Amino acid sequence: METNRLSSLMTFTCGGELRLTRSQETMLAIFALAAGLVLSAIWGIAAGSSSASLAVSNALKVPMVVLLSAITALPAGLVALRLTNAKLTGAELTSAFATSIFGGTLVLATLAPLVAIYYHTSSKAGVPLALGSVFVALGTATLLFGRAVKRRVIQHTGSETQGRTASLIAVVVLVAIFVAALMQYVAVAAPIIGTTGTRFDGGFDGLFVR
Repeated sequence: METNRLSSLMTFTCGGELRLTRSQETMLAIFALAAGLVLSAIWGIAAGSSSASLAVSNALKVPMVVLLSAITALPAGLVALRLTNAKLTGAELTSAFATSIFGGTLVLATLAPLVAIYYHTSSKAGVPLALGSVFVALGTATLLFGRAVKRRVIQHTGSETQGRTASLIAVVVLVAIFVAALMQYVAVAAPIIGTTGTRFDGGFDGLFVR
């Protein structure tokens, strides 16, 4: 059963068509988020593999950072959805968001072995590679999110242009709040990447305040 659910989730995330009831789609979104948290924990262990204690703590900290960032961002996305009168329901936006998180964390987990290898074989490439994998995952998740929302809007309107701007605003707001929250939660949970940390460990102040 879990194998079939995972197969359905991969199909849905990659833009495939599935005939799902509202309850089935809700369960798939919950499964996507849970799977995403597990995948992010795998990356967290790799990113903290320079220290056994950091690797263990990252298995909890990284999923928590992802979950809290998603919870923080979702209300803003739902409000933007309503204010712009987008041709999309809140449940559909939430489902698309959950599957995009799964897609992004799947990229993180895929790159986790490479991150771990470089941590133990290169004194200079480990941290940049870990940071790079995060940006790749964020980019992937954003693209998947936008594509899923666009597909839903087309299903409702039958047009590739009608309702696109309103839905795009909701996507931009949700992603922007997610990234902003992620930056600060990373600062709270620091260190995550390496024992010496990175500039991101200081949150907004560490990046933009001199």
